Amino acid sequence: MRPVATALADGGDEAALSALLDYYREKYPLPEDKSGLKESTKQEAEDVVNHIFQWGPYEKADYGEEIDWAWDPRGDIEWVAAVYRFHWADALVSAYLATRDEKYALAFVELTADWIAKHPLEERNVTHPVYTNWKGYPWLDIQTGIRASRLCMAFPVMVHAEAFTPEFLDVFLASMYDHQKKTELEPMGKVHNKAIFEQRGFVNIASTFPEFKESRGWMELALGRARENLLAQTTADGVQREWSGGYHRGVMRDAVEIMEKIEPFGIPIPEDYRERVRLMHEYLFAMATPVLGFAMFGDTSRTYPTPNRRGSMDLYSTLINASETLDDPKYAARATLDRDTLPEQTSYAFPEAGMYFLRNQWGPEQTYFALHCSPPAISGHDQPDNGTFEFYANGRWFITDSGYYTYGHDPEARAWHRQTHVHNTLTVDGMDTAVEGRLVAWADEPEFDAVCVENGSYEGVTHRRTVWFVDHRFLVLYDEALGDVDGTVEVHYQLAPGDVEVDRARKRVRTQFDDANLLIWMDENAPVTLDSSDGWMGWSYGKREPRSSVRYAFNGEGPARFVTMLVPFVGDDVPEGLSVRELDIAGADSAFEVSLPDATWQVGRSGASLWCRLGHG
Repeated sequence: MRPVATALADGGDEAALSALLDYYREKYPLPEDKSGLKESTKQEAEDVVNHIFQWGPYEKADYGEEIDWAWDPRGDIEWVAAVYRFHWADALVSAYLATRDEKYALAFVELTADWIAKHPLEERNVTHPVYTNWKGYPWLDIQTGIRASRLCMAFPVMVHAEAFTPEFLDVFLASMYDHQKKTELEPMGKVHNKAIFEQRGFVNIASTFPEFKESRGWMELALGRARENLLAQTTADGVQREWSGGYHRGVMRDAVEIMEKIEPFGIPIPEDYRERVRLMHEYLFAMATPVLGFAMFGDTSRTYPTPNRRGSMDLYSTLINASETLDDPKYAARATLDRDTLPEQTSYAFPEAGMYFLRNQWGPEQTYFALHCSPPAISGHDQPDNGTFEFYANGRWFITDSGYYTYGHDPEARAWHRQTHVHNTLTVDGMDTAVEGRLVAWADEPEFDAVCVENGSYEGVTHRRTVWFVDHRFLVLYDEALGDVDGTVEVHYQLAPGDVEVDRARKRVRTQFDDANLLIWMDENAPVTLDSSDGWMGWSYGKREPRSSVRYAFNGEGPARFVTMLVPFVGDDVPEGLSVRELDIAGADSAFEVSLPDATWQVGRSGASLWCRLGHG
């Protein structure tokens, strides 16, 4: 910085800014474009040059020559938020890096300068013209944090453009300082994913521009805030308390970046912070589906249809990076399916979080069962669906979550996807349940896995669900409605998109795929009726597909109980000869004899003990 100081002394502010620009161009050499410019990214950059923006599932919108940043062209608050988070800058950076075409840099400079001029920090508490309860939206914590991170990622590239003049550098650095002062003096102050996203931006500016005199102090402040918030918003077993995969990964990613950006300042990272980051990675390792996606609980998306290349799977890069971050090869082994390096343990329980994952092996051919029965979340990103699950076998999804579909543009559709009865769980009169999940018992044995959970679903009514993964081949589900039940008790199953055969007389359901299938079996003499209806699976924001839903309604006397078998099979060779019989075994709270054509087992629960043993049939 000495040349800058000399220029300031000899030539004043203009000379100093020119020297400072040279300093940053030398400090951040223009990187090579190693990824190549996708045609879709180039088109997006061309659109942004012409003030045409696009976000999410919507059509493009032409903002015209004079940009109204608050415009809501598609009736979705998330669109406006994305624009304020500078999502459009990414394509300009990629296009400039690949082509060195000044028009992309010029657009970045003009748009950024325009936004800065129209949003002075002193006027931060404005109210949005459409979303009138959205006060201070340009400078909200998450907007400020994500925008700051994006600008810091853009700066080392765009600073080399002719359009990035000394005069713009002056404006840009002043805005970076405003971002810092806003976060320093008015942080979110709430246990939430946004608080970590905010601190990531705060740290990125301090890291990218350590020349600010306050940078070290900002780093120390950020670490203290991030640590406090991270420990508060994650369980001791490492799960982010919104119970949604995307937010878990986002908070984990930002926590890692905060740590990595602070370490070069010589500021020690507390061990409890490092350990919580490790446990968050452990959860992703255990939770990741057979095709390296998220279990789709709450406001969680995943790629659909399933990608056929491992490198394009949702969690591939996250797992690869985890091995480097944590110096542990098992994460990369999970990504690449290096079976020799993967652990023998394949099923995992996270009791404080209420997340349970049963599988019989690693790889896309595994049988996989993910169960969610959690305590209340810290935000509205969870759904009232405790006891719900997803099921995959033989390379195919059979039972999936209904997803969330949208946040802002269609309140009725969002409400539909959040209903309890469109999830894989138990209801009374189809009403939404409370969220009061707890673990009763867990077993991870060589011959079987099992889990028992309870949810205080309604006043005076508890749903207890016990699941046995018998011989690591098929599932037995035992659902009980405990308490003073007044109404129709039903258990619901949401089938993956595809043809489904519903045999009401025999009380069984089977999928009708060409390659692999699932039989949902219940004893035809059970006191239940079977019915079906149309439903939806929303796998990503603004995207959903029709699918079938089935439900069993209890119509017997006494406590409402359901014993269901989920039996995957290959082709159209439907398993026959299935049976289930309740057993009276001393000391057992519940016990059943279950049979497939080739074998019989006894399964049961005694308090907190779950068992499964080969029978004599």
